[in-house]
Amino acid sequence: MRSIRSCLLLVLVLAACERVVDLDLPEGTRRLVVEARLERVIGRVNGNQSITLSTTAPYFSDAPPPPATGATVRVTDDAGVAVTFVETAPGRYATNQLTVRIGAQYRLTIIYEGQTYESTEAAESVAPIDSLYLEAPRPGRFSGTEGVRATIDLVDPPGLGNFYLWDQFIDGVRVLGPDSSFKYRMVAMDDAVDGLTITGFQPYEGIDIPVGSTVLMRQIGLSERMYRYYFAFSDQVSADGSPFAVPPASIRGNVSNLTDPSRFPLGYFYVAEVAEASTTRTEVANAR
Repeated sequence: MRSIRSCLLLVLVLAACERVVDLDLPEGTRRLVVEARLERVIGRVNGNQSITLSTTAPYFSDAPPPPATGATVRVTDDAGVAVTFVETAPGRYATNQLTVRIGAQYRLTIIYEGQTYESTEAAESVAPIDSLYLEAPRPGRFSGTEGVRATIDLVDPPGLGNFYLWDQFIDGVRVLGPDSSFKYRMVAMDDAVDGLTITGFQPYEGIDIPVGSTVLMRQIGLSERMYRYYFAFSDQVSADGSPFAVPPASIRGNVSNLTDPSRFPLGYFYVAEVAEASTTRTEVANAR
């Protein structure tokens, strides 16, 4: 009994030895963060577009990223037509006068705190989603065994060079992965499926669609440059810390700082066509 009491006392002492350590880390250079996507959604084309600007924050900060307010944001197409975005909320810039044309080139110009930032991107087309339905998970490492998954059919256009990004929303909330190790965006290229009919594809095979929930699948056409950006980003997010994992580093987007190239921004700018489809899981038998 004496030995047991001694062990319990030792456990209690060790459990009480907790100390909060504040690390004084340098913040580094504050950078502009650009979230800029211009879209043309098949079936509901309009001129509504928005761009979000923020800045980097200290690593251990619990606050949301500070919005980049007071910027001048302008997009110019290859015909010379320029549209200025209006700041409708702190760091959010919007317009209802920019309708994306597939194949057109667009140049984004941002002037913020005396620095001029710029990027150019072409509007990419995308194959439509032929059907969206719910089906049992495919056999695989992360698919699980229960529930149903959002499943799509599509036809890849002939000719290499089609790049895809998929976003999945469940009841209006974007859901990326089943656990913290796989919260990456699903991207793919058509090098193995060029011109083929693709059936039974589950972009997010680990995510069950609950009964009563509505799932929205967005299929986005990317340029090769944007595909490689997302691929590199996914490598960073899914790194497991092993000696063979990708080392953490800032991923350079496609926006440049013309005033001071060494003070490059983070984030991306892309222009794309988007195919959307949605369905609701009304009951368990809704699975196909």
